[in-house]
Amino acid sequence: MHRFFLGKSDLVLDQVILINESETLKHLKLSLRVKLSESIELISDQFTYICQIQSIEEDQITTKIQSKESHSNETSSTIDLFQCVPKGTKLELILQKNVELGVKKFYLVDSKRCVADYTGKDISKKIMRFERIIKEAAKQSKRDIVPEIEGPYTLKDVSKKIDTYDVFLVLYENEESTSIGEKLNALKSINSGKLKIGILVGPEGGLEPYEVDDLQANGAFSVSLGKRILRTETAGFTAVTIAQYIMGEFE
Repeated sequence: MHRFFLGKSDLVLDQVILINESETLKHLKLSLRVKLSESIELISDQFTYICQIQSIEEDQITTKIQSKESHSNETSSTIDLFQCVPKGTKLELILQKNVELGVKKFYLVDSKRCVADYTGKDISKKIMRFERIIKEAAKQSKRDIVPEIEGPYTLKDVSKKIDTYDVFLVLYENEESTSIGEKLNALKSINSGKLKIGILVGPEGGLEPYEVDDLQANGAFSVSLGKRILRTETAGFTAVTIAQYIMGEFE
């Protein structure tokens, strides 16, 4: 069953939902070619509606609400990903796959060794494209929310957000004493398995030692993902998956 997120111009009434968002209308009518009596999922901020299409007009689709349930597909823990911007199209893959894995929010970060420039005039257009990628991934993976994306931020900006998390992890290839699993398992035992976790992934060339030191001075923890060096696009997937597993989300 196809899933769509309700937009600002869509209307939820007692027994029906009126779809007015042009993007949703275009997808339903032109791409999916939906028919009368077909069922779709419509997602609001709080509920998942199973609806049956009642009428298809040029600028509106009317659906009848068949059932309504509270959201149940989101994880109990919150994981936000702070991604130092990579070059090329790697970021699109990073966003797509981490949405599927359950990341709640993305922050684009500019660090010393970042090659890609996300500070130009076209950043707003890039963000709009990334938002579309995130939304499509959220629909495909049956998310109950559309994750947000912000940035780019400096590492100094990131440091100011560290204390808003139960734990903030910096993935660092030179870390030898603490693994991500050790850190999260220790915290899980005293937090009932529900944590707000921030994860920072460095760029292709990695983080400078002084950048890691500055983050740690502000409360972050440097952790290892193992003996092998992972690419920036792989490190985030791996860390998020480990965190979700330790928090019991795959049980």
